[in-house]
Order: sequence, then C-alpha cells, then structure tokens
Amino acid sequence: MLLALTLLVSSPLPSVAMEPISLITEEWPPYNYTENNVITGYSTELVQLIIKELGIKEDIKIYPSMRATQTLETSKRTMLFSFIKTKEREKRYKWIGPFGSQSIHFYKRKNSSLVIQSIADAKKVNSICSRSGGLIFNKLNELGFKNLDTSTRAKSIYLKTIIGRCDLAISETALGYIHWMKELNQPLDVLKETPVKVTEAPLYIVATKDIPDSEIEMWQKALKKVINSKEYIKIANKYGL
Repeated sequence: MLLALTLLVSSPLPSVAMEPISLITEEWPPYNYTENNVITGYSTELVQLIIKELGIKEDIKIYPSMRATQTLETSKRTMLFSFIKTKEREKRYKWIGPFGSQSIHFYKRKNSSLVIQSIADAKKVNSICSRSGGLIFNKLNELGFKNLDTSTRAKSIYLKTIIGRCDLAISETALGYIHWMKELNQPLDVLKETPVKVTEAPLYIVATKDIPDSEIEMWQKALKKVINSKEYIKIANKYGL
C-alpha cells in the first residue's frame, strides 16, 4: 500500500494531447537569459521541469523584453515567463503561479553622499539610469519621475552609474544586480542598494486568453507539484533563492 502511494505521488501527471503552445521568455537574468547560446536561468529551469511533468515537448524562444511582450499581445496560444502581475495586466491574460519573488530597488555608488530614504528623495537627484520601457519605466512615469536617463540594456544602466553619469540606477532585482556586476567584472559593492523599492511581487507564467482554463489548471497543478520536488530545491539553491 505504501509503495503504491509513493508511486502515485512521485509519478508525472498524465500526458494529455494538447495543441502546441508558443513558449517565450525575455532576457532578464538570472531568471531567464542566454548563456553560451543556451536559454537558462531560474525560471527557465522551473518551466522545463513543468514541461517534463506534463509530458509534453515545447521549445522555448527568447526575445528582448519589448518584443516578448509584443509577441504575447499579438499571438495565439502563447505563454510568457517571468511576468509580474499588475492591476492593468491582470484581466488581459491568464496566470500560472505564483513562484519566486522579487523586489527592485534603486542603487547608488558606494561612496555617494546621497541620502535616499524615499521616492521623494529619488525624485530630487539629477539623473536616474533606468530602462527605456517595460514595467519599471512605466511605474516611474506613473510616480512622476522627470529625471530618467534611459537605456535598453541593464549593463549600460549600471555602467553609467558606476562612472558617475547617473546618480542612481534602477533595473534589476538583487540577483540580477549580482549577475551584471559579474558580467562587468565589477566588485559587488561598487554600488549600494538603497532601501527604496519601486516594486515587489512574485513571478508568474502568463498565458493568452484563448488557452482553455483546463490547460491552465494542468499547468498550475504541475507547477505546484514541481515546487515541492527535490529538483526544484536544487534549482532554488543554485540561484540563491
């Protein structure tokens, strides 16, 4: 009886024939990114476990952030990860999750005398390096920021702040910041995280509304099972979550 129960719990979910899904992601390390021409990252490895659990085969394609969102908006039977839920986005898609969690803070140079304790403080500085589009850019505009120096790449955002062209930087989570400092061959303390954050939210896989609720439920059940697995614990530990 115990053996039968163990096999039931550990066995994959039954494979069900489904129409193909276009599974896409964006360059957002360390959650999803390309390394040596291979798509990897915390969320990518999690999604790969879900695909395995469902017994399906889906290739993942990766695009720049703006193109990924545009593809989601204009395509059918499409899923995108990793996505942050907002009131504006909530009714436009179907949601699978949550998993993980992230917060995005302002960073300043470690020797900077700036005191950044609030959004109001950040608005007073001469310039803030940020993305030129996407969730954080939109949020900063909603908050009334007029001092943004925008770039399409996180690497440029941090580099310009390190050399003093910007007073503050905002782009990535703490894990993302670590990734880019390694890419730039910079010490991790070259910039200092301030206590002021623009967003804090869990992550999701988001799906177009033409995908039936029954399939969304299957993905949700598979996610729940995967998160309780030893394989997931290894992934979480690997990425410092």
